[in-house]
Amino acid sequence: MATKTPHEWSSEALLTKAERYAELMLEQDREEWQFGFWSALCLEMILRGAVAKISPVLLADGKDWNNTLFALGTRGLTGKLSPKSIDATEVISRIEALVPGFNREIANFCALHLQRRNAELHSGSLAFDCLKTSTWLPQFYVACSLLLSTQGSSIEALFGSDEVETAETLIEAVKDEAAKSVKGTINAHKTIWEEKSPKEREKFAKQAETVSLRVYGHRVQCPACESTALLHGSPAGAESSTYKDGLIVVRQPMLPASFECKACGLKIVGYSKLNACGLGGTFTATSHTDPVDYFEDDFRDRFSGMDEDNNEP
Repeated sequence: MATKTPHEWSSEALLTKAERYAELMLEQDREEWQFGFWSALCLEMILRGAVAKISPVLLADGKDWNNTLFALGTRGLTGKLSPKSIDATEVISRIEALVPGFNREIANFCALHLQRRNAELHSGSLAFDCLKTSTWLPQFYVACSLLLSTQGSSIEALFGSDEVETAETLIEAVKDEAAKSVKGTINAHKTIWEEKSPKEREKFAKQAETVSLRVYGHRVQCPACESTALLHGSPAGAESSTYKDGLIVVRQPMLPASFECKACGLKIVGYSKLNACGLGGTFTATSHTDPVDYFEDDFRDRFSGMDEDNNEP
C-alpha cells in the first residue's frame, strides 16, 4: 500500500526538514559559524510548522488566491502556479497572535536570528562569525521548546537525547533571575583590582597567563580584571571523532559549569550565573590520540576472556 506524502506546507513535512537542519547544526563545532547558520534554518522550519499545525492555509500568501488553493491541497486549472508562502516576519507575527506564551521577547529573538540568516545568504556580511552561543543559544532553545510543544513534539524528539539535557539547562538559565546578582560580585572584584597598583596588576595578570593553560580548561577573559582565566565545563551533546595527520581527533562540545581567575580571585559556579555575565557560550574540548590507544579499550572488550591458542600450525 502506497504511503501518502505529506503536503510540503504541512507541520509534518516542515518538522521533518527541521530535523535535517538540526542534525547538520549539531554536527558542527559550536564555535564555528555553521552551527549558528543551520540553527537559523532549523528555527524557520519550526516556526512555519507551528503555523501549519493550525492550518497550512495560514502560510499562504494572500496576494494570490491560488496560493490558498495550493495550501488546501489542490491547484487551479491553469496548473502554472508556483506557490508562494508568507515571509518569515509575517510567520512570527501570526504565531505571536496564535500561540500562548510566545511573547514579544521570544518574537524579537526569532526575528533577529532569521535576519542573521538573511544577511548570511543575501549579502557579504558574515553574520554568524564570532557570534558567541551565550548570546543566542539559550533563547533558541526557549523558542524551540515552546513551538515544538504546540506541534506535539519536543526538544528531545527533534535534537536527540544527547542534546536534551543541555537544552534544558540553557532554558532554566534564561528563567533564573537570581543569577543576575553575579554582576555585583564581578563589580566588587573589579573595584578591588583597580585599587591595586599598575605594577601589582601586571604581576598578577602575568601569573594568571602562565598558569591558565588550555590543557586545564577553556581560556577566556575575566569579566572583572580582563586577565586570562579558565572555564571548566561538562559534556553537552555527543562527541565526534575524525582521523587527521595520523591521529584520532576527538571533539566534545562542553557547557560551562565553573570559572576561576587566578589574577583577581573571581570564582563563579553554575551555568545560570555564567550565562548572566556573558560566559555561558558553549565550547569544544579537543584531544588528539594515537589510533592504537584510541581503539585499545574496544579491542580489549571485544577479546577479553578469550584463551590464547598456541597450538595453531
